[in-house]
Amino acid sequence: MKRKLFTALILVFVMAVSASAFSGNEKWSFKPDSPVTSGVAVSGNNIFFGTETGRFYALNKNTGRPIWDYKAENTIYGVPSVIGNNVVFAIGSGEIICLAISDGSYRWSAGGIGGRDTRGRRVNDGLSDGTATGGGLVYVSKDDRKVHAFSANDGRTAWTYTTGDQGVRVAPTYSDGLLFVGEYDGIFSILDAKSGKRLNGGGAGGAINTPTVKNGNVYFSAWDGSVNAVQIKGVEPLWNVNVHDTITTQPEVAEGKIIVGTGRGAVIALDEKTGRTLWRFNTNSGNISAKPILADGVVFAGAESGPMFVLDARTGRQVGSLASESGVNGNPAYSDGVLYFSDGDLHAFE
Repeated sequence: MKRKLFTALILVFVMAVSASAFSGNEKWSFKPDSPVTSGVAVSGNNIFFGTETGRFYALNKNTGRPIWDYKAENTIYGVPSVIGNNVVFAIGSGEIICLAISDGSYRWSAGGIGGRDTRGRRVNDGLSDGTATGGGLVYVSKDDRKVHAFSANDGRTAWTYTTGDQGVRVAPTYSDGLLFVGEYDGIFSILDAKSGKRLNGGGAGGAINTPTVKNGNVYFSAWDGSVNAVQIKGVEPLWNVNVHDTITTQPEVAEGKIIVGTGRGAVIALDEKTGRTLWRFNTNSGNISAKPILADGVVFAGAESGPMFVLDARTGRQVGSLASESGVNGNPAYSDGVLYFSDGDLHAFE
């Protein structure tokens, strides 16, 4: 069944965002075995995501029909990562699982509950976010206060990096041989992705969200309301601003703007070059934890309750909304004019 935006909102789309290919028609929807708990990843003609009961799905992105599925033993978190012909994902017990994209066959797994520290004490090896990939390795942050790197070929441990006392509760970001890590106690680190050695870093006054790398710069936001821009070459700070609201999402950097969501349900757009606030939109729908998406002149942002809001990227004015029965769960994805997001079920709107 296909759904449409309310008629009045479709007219606003046509008049205000005529350059956008997005019309607000639902292309398809898919109901999994249990609510979706991961973000959405798109690769080729495939959509990847996981659920509360540990079911990992591959769907055809054009039809929404299942290609294959795999049953893991725990809830799936974070955005799946595609590396070569394989897809990897993380589950709540701390295990990383690698499957073949072609048929979902098992390749390898690594990590999991049962680790011990140097004194022989059992540690919590779980996690609450997904993976990053690059340079032939898979990276993940766990509740044992360590960042782990595994071989993408066989899952063998390549290195571990010990963080501060509060650890890391979000996924790291890989770019050009470097790994960018934001810690819960406000420490920001740049690691050599091959060795795990800390090269440089900085910080914020609160827990740091997953960083974003774009155009030779790294952008990171934090719960203290700050957004930082740092030129990677030479580790040169460019600007720092505070939006005076708890930022709870990874920054979206696109079309000369930075988009973040907050704990009070606000969507805020900053100028990429200066950090100046361009606009602010209040969803009045609770905490925003899913990363907003900016594409084709449109911002898509959803909170823990309410619909997926559709905003004009130039002005922040609402131009539509996409029905959501239980709020937006996990990071959405946008590919070839189609938005994929979950509200427990998975939806594709074009």
